Amino acid sequence: MDNKNKELINYFFKVMGDERFLRILEKYSNGEGYGIENVWCVFADDYDEWEEDYFGDEGIAFYFDYPAVKEDEEVILDYKNFYKYLNEVGGEYLERHPENKSVVEKYMRRIKERYEIKI
Repeated sequence: MDNKNKELINYFFKVMGDERFLRILEKYSNGEGYGIENVWCVFADDYDEWEEDYFGDEGIAFYFDYPAVKEDEEVILDYKNFYKYLNEVGGEYLERHPENKSVVEKYMRRIKERYEIKI
Protein backbone atom coordinates (compact mmCIF):
# COMPACT_ATOMS: atom_id res chain seq x y z
CA MET A 1 0.00 0.00 0.00
CA ASP A 2 1.42 3.37 -0.89
CA ASN A 3 2.07 5.94 1.83
CA LYS A 4 -0.90 8.15 0.98
CA ASN A 5 -3.33 5.24 1.18
CA LYS A 6 -1.76 4.04 4.42
CA GLU A 7 -2.07 7.53 5.91
CA LEU A 8 -5.73 7.68 4.93
CA ILE A 9 -6.49 4.24 6.39
CA ASN A 10 -4.70 5.23 9.60
CA TYR A 11 -6.78 8.40 9.61
CA PHE A 12 -9.97 6.33 9.23
CA PHE A 13 -9.22 4.33 12.38
CA LYS A 14 -8.02 7.42 14.25
CA VAL A 15 -11.32 9.17 13.51
CA MET A 16 -13.28 6.08 14.56
CA GLY A 17 -11.31 5.75 17.79
CA ASP A 18 -10.65 2.76 20.02
CA GLU A 19 -14.16 2.95 21.45
CA ARG A 20 -15.60 1.93 18.06
CA PHE A 21 -12.95 -0.60 17.00
CA LEU A 22 -14.73 -3.77 18.19
CA ARG A 23 -17.99 -2.57 16.63
CA ILE A 24 -16.18 -1.98 13.33
CA LEU A 25 -14.71 -5.50 13.42
CA GLU A 26 -18.15 -6.92 14.14
CA LYS A 27 -19.61 -5.02 11.18
CA TYR A 28 -16.79 -6.15 8.89
CA SER A 29 -17.28 -9.77 9.98
CA ASN A 30 -20.93 -9.44 8.88
CA GLY A 31 -20.00 -7.89 5.53
CA GLU A 32 -21.06 -4.42 6.54
CA GLY A 33 -19.17 -1.17 6.19
CA TYR A 34 -19.01 1.49 8.86
CA GLY A 35 -18.52 5.19 9.19
CA ILE A 36 -19.35 8.47 10.82
CA GLU A 37 -20.05 11.85 9.23
CA ASN A 38 -17.47 12.39 6.47
CA VAL A 39 -15.42 9.20 6.87
CA TRP A 40 -16.82 5.77 6.02
CA CYS A 41 -16.26 2.51 4.18
CA VAL A 42 -18.34 0.04 2.18
CA PHE A 43 -17.79 -3.39 0.71
CA ALA A 44 -17.99 -4.07 -3.02
CA ASP A 45 -21.17 -6.11 -2.71
CA ASP A 46 -22.99 -3.05 -1.37
CA TYR A 47 -23.15 -1.77 -4.96
CA ASP A 48 -24.65 -3.21 -8.12
CA GLU A 49 -22.83 -2.90 -11.45
CA TRP A 50 -25.20 -0.20 -12.69
CA GLU A 51 -24.62 2.07 -9.67
CA GLU A 52 -22.32 5.07 -10.00
CA ASP A 53 -20.15 4.11 -7.01
CA TYR A 54 -19.62 0.49 -8.18
CA PHE A 55 -15.91 -0.36 -7.93
CA GLY A 56 -15.85 -4.06 -8.78
CA ASP A 57 -16.90 -7.40 -7.38
CA GLU A 58 -14.31 -7.54 -4.61
CA GLY A 59 -12.83 -5.26 -2.03
CA ILE A 60 -13.61 -2.43 0.30
CA ALA A 61 -13.68 1.30 -0.39
CA PHE A 62 -12.81 3.88 2.24
CA TYR A 63 -14.25 7.37 1.60
CA PHE A 64 -13.04 10.62 3.08
CA ASP A 65 -15.07 13.74 2.35
CA TYR A 66 -14.40 17.40 2.96
CA PRO A 67 -14.16 18.79 5.67
CA ALA A 68 -12.57 15.66 7.18
CA VAL A 69 -9.89 16.05 4.48
CA LYS A 70 -8.88 19.01 2.27
CA GLU A 71 -10.43 17.38 -0.80
CA ASP A 72 -12.50 14.22 -1.21
CA GLU A 73 -10.43 11.02 -1.25
CA GLU A 74 -11.07 7.31 -1.63
CA VAL A 75 -8.97 4.21 -1.08
CA ILE A 76 -10.00 0.87 -2.57
CA LEU A 77 -8.37 -2.29 -1.26
CA ASP A 78 -8.76 -5.90 -2.33
CA TYR A 79 -9.67 -8.30 0.48
CA LYS A 80 -6.14 -9.63 0.96
CA ASN A 81 -4.62 -6.17 1.44
CA PHE A 82 -7.59 -5.08 3.53
CA TYR A 83 -7.02 -8.03 5.86
CA LYS A 84 -3.27 -7.46 6.10
CA TYR A 85 -3.80 -3.85 7.04
CA LEU A 86 -6.65 -4.61 9.42
CA ASN A 87 -4.42 -7.17 11.13
CA GLU A 88 -1.77 -4.47 11.62
CA VAL A 89 -4.30 -2.00 13.02
CA GLY A 90 -5.73 -4.74 15.24
CA GLY A 91 -2.27 -5.46 16.64
CA GLU A 92 -1.84 -1.80 17.54
CA TYR A 93 -5.29 -1.78 19.16
CA LEU A 94 -4.39 -4.88 21.22
CA GLU A 95 -1.24 -3.19 22.51
CA ARG A 96 -3.57 -0.62 24.08
CA HIS A 97 -6.37 -3.08 24.97
CA PRO A 98 -4.94 -6.57 25.59
CA GLU A 99 -8.09 -7.51 27.50
CA ASN A 100 -9.97 -7.69 24.16
CA LYS A 101 -7.64 -10.20 22.50
CA SER A 102 -10.14 -13.06 22.27
CA VAL A 103 -12.84 -10.82 20.78
CA VAL A 104 -10.46 -9.32 18.19
CA GLU A 105 -9.19 -12.79 17.23
CA LYS A 106 -12.76 -14.08 16.85
CA TYR A 107 -13.73 -11.26 14.48
CA MET A 108 -10.48 -11.52 12.52
CA ARG A 109 -11.11 -15.25 11.96
CA ARG A 110 -14.64 -14.50 10.75
CA ILE A 111 -13.39 -11.79 8.39
CA LYS A 112 -10.69 -14.08 7.01
CA GLU A 113 -13.23 -16.85 6.40
CA ARG A 114 -15.94 -14.57 4.98
CA TYR A 115 -13.64 -13.08 2.34
CA GLU A 116 -11.72 -16.35 1.72
CA ILE A 117 -8.40 -14.70 2.53
CA LYS A 118 -5.40 -16.98 2.12
CA ILE A 119 -2.40 -15.70 4.06
